Amino acid sequence: MPKTTSEAERPEELQAPGYEIFIGILSLVSLVNLLISVWPHIDPQVQDIAHIIDVPITLIFLVDFMNRLRRSHPPRVYFIDQRGWLDLLGSLPAGFRLFRIFRVVRVARLLREYGPRNIFRSFIAHRADNALLVVMLLVLLVLEFGSIAVLYFEQNAPGANITTGGDALWWAFVSITTVGYGDKFPTTAGGRVSAFFVLAAGVGLFGVLSGYLANFFLTPSSEDEPDTEAAAETGETAPADTAGAAAVPSPRISAMADRDETLRTLADLEASIDELRRRLTVPPAS
Repeated sequence: MPKTTSEAERPEELQAPGYEIFIGILSLVSLVNLLISVWPHIDPQVQDIAHIIDVPITLIFLVDFMNRLRRSHPPRVYFIDQRGWLDLLGSLPAGFRLFRIFRVVRVARLLREYGPRNIFRSFIAHRADNALLVVMLLVLLVLEFGSIAVLYFEQNAPGANITTGGDALWWAFVSITTVGYGDKFPTTAGGRVSAFFVLAAGVGLFGVLSGYLANFFLTPSSEDEPDTEAAAETGETAPADTAGAAAVPSPRISAMADRDETLRTLADLEASIDELRRRLTVPPAS
């Protein structure tokens, strides 16, 4: 199939622009977490939150590296020519996180080459997939910064039960998922204001995620539709399933059978009328 203009102009390294932006923003977040982890004047509990959030980000980067390596033919093109080995180093935890800055530089370069107009067109064409990426990104951001916010207000409050980074992350997670066990809850005014925004974001994010998953599983595959349409146009019957079920006739064959049956009925009725007319007009024999 011939490529469209936007596809033809896309750099070879560039995957979907929405996905590349997602990876670029995650790289920036991971670099911020790296700064939080090494800054000496930051609360150790906040550093614990940054360490925990970096675990899923590291896994995403590792999956991204493996996917890019699999799509490259031969793999050497990505690993050597496109400096994929830097992505591999950036996919590792601890001090290797500093190499993620190269992801930011590459994403910025590729998107600049692709152009704002093509990026916008790609966002419109793949808005469902981009919505899923936005939800994933916002879930991570709300988890991290919602936890930091509630921990700031609750950590030293008398009678508070959210006093560690782990407590704050657990509370934020169950709040976003709208489960709300009630074992952890804010007691200060600032903590409750933070909880308001976390809960509101959680309802919206998981509503979008549920809608995406419902659409993904309930929408029929587009690959099967041309076969059905072609069978209807040619008058062929659908193939039987693997269990040996009888083939189902196409709508066109059913319509033709109904038309033939109607014509036969009309012919029989016309013959009956002619026979009755003949009998009525011919006098009986003496």
